[in-house]
Amino acid sequence: MKEVLLKHNYQWHDRSFDTGIKRDLLAKIIKTLDIRHVVAISGARRSGKSYIFRQLIKHLIDSGVKRENILQVNFEDPFFISLRNDISIFENLYSEFLNIKNPAGKVYLFLDEIQNINNWQFWVRDIYDRNEHVKIFITGSNAELLSDELATHLTGRVLAFDNFPFSFTEYFKGLNDPHLPELTESYSPGKLYEHLYPYKEKLLHYIELSFKRGLFPEVAYLEDIELVKDILSQYFQNVLFRDIVRRFSIRKTKVIEQLAYYLSTNFTSIYSYRKLADAVGTNENTVKEYLSYFEKAYLFFSVDYFEYSLKKQFKRNRKIYAVDCGMRDATSFSFSKDSGRYAENTVFQMLRRMTAKVYYWYEDSSKKEIDFVIKPRNQPIAINVSYTDELPTREFEAFKAFSKIATPERYILVTKKHFERKTLDGKTIELIPLWMFVFLKLF
Repeated sequence: MKEVLLKHNYQWHDRSFDTGIKRDLLAKIIKTLDIRHVVAISGARRSGKSYIFRQLIKHLIDSGVKRENILQVNFEDPFFISLRNDISIFENLYSEFLNIKNPAGKVYLFLDEIQNINNWQFWVRDIYDRNEHVKIFITGSNAELLSDELATHLTGRVLAFDNFPFSFTEYFKGLNDPHLPELTESYSPGKLYEHLYPYKEKLLHYIELSFKRGLFPEVAYLEDIELVKDILSQYFQNVLFRDIVRRFSIRKTKVIEQLAYYLSTNFTSIYSYRKLADAVGTNENTVKEYLSYFEKAYLFFSVDYFEYSLKKQFKRNRKIYAVDCGMRDATSFSFSKDSGRYAENTVFQMLRRMTAKVYYWYEDSSKKEIDFVIKPRNQPIAINVSYTDELPTREFEAFKAFSKIATPERYILVTKKHFERKTLDGKTIELIPLWMFVFLKLF
């Protein structure tokens, strides 16, 4: 047991451990340090949750917390494979930590991929209740695992955060390109355009590289695209078989695998449960169940139809998006360039970081579509993506059609290169290029 703790707690002996690229989520979590709540971070496998722990640990040490008051354990370690059903492992680890370090004062526990030990929530609740001088941080690769089990056993005592692969501000920090300016997000399109315009070609180059390489930290900067594909394909398989099949005891492994690859190939598309069921040879209930697992494991996300009536919304088809463009590229059976779809998925990734409530809208009679609708306040924001040199009239006509059923506070058309404001029937439509939009704060 002692050897495991010494292996995992590099901060006890390493004075300059690697903390990676500073994540945007870090600032939000730091604000929770002085309250008792358990902090739960869920997110895609290999999206950088462990490095957020490293950054938090460094922040604590820099703030004066003694190294011996910090304990971390990563339950992905093969040491724990045979102990999956042994909840006493938590108390054994904690007791050994107290024996080794004898910490005085507040203790900080970092428990990484905690879902690998069954019934973990009972021990977390127990240590939380019996020791007010312990601050607990946990991570997991399944949203349901953390939210449902924490909600049941730690109601009102937990703060949950989603973690995704890099945002573009994070990604560009890691490039260390001396020919790029400092890149930060802004609410002002005009100021962003003025600041970024001299670098637009280089920004566009890197963003389009992300269509192939994706934004998972381990591969985002690799030059060898074939190696990137191999790594991302393995991520995909690990999520499928470790985070979904094993977790939810899936028996129809071939069906769920076929569905995953089908969705990867057909990302950004509108789907019906019946169509998906026919495609992989199963029934609609099974498809619905598997789609929920994909979302809980941060593999794919379904986007609901924008409708003020929930009853009507539930009857409509949905759209599917991937957690990462590079992972999609590595796992799809598409042989076309798909730049427009990658651009649309990139916009989705950005919006999903801001809010879990992302919608689309489609008019059956005219086939006009709004790619994304978000509603941060009383009025929605309507967003379309047109990643072409020429802008089709249908993109503007879609805004006009949507305005008949809603009164958006903003109409935004994400483009490849155009930046301007157009007026259509008294409505202002903002044309914002993708190389700028990824740095825009919408609310």
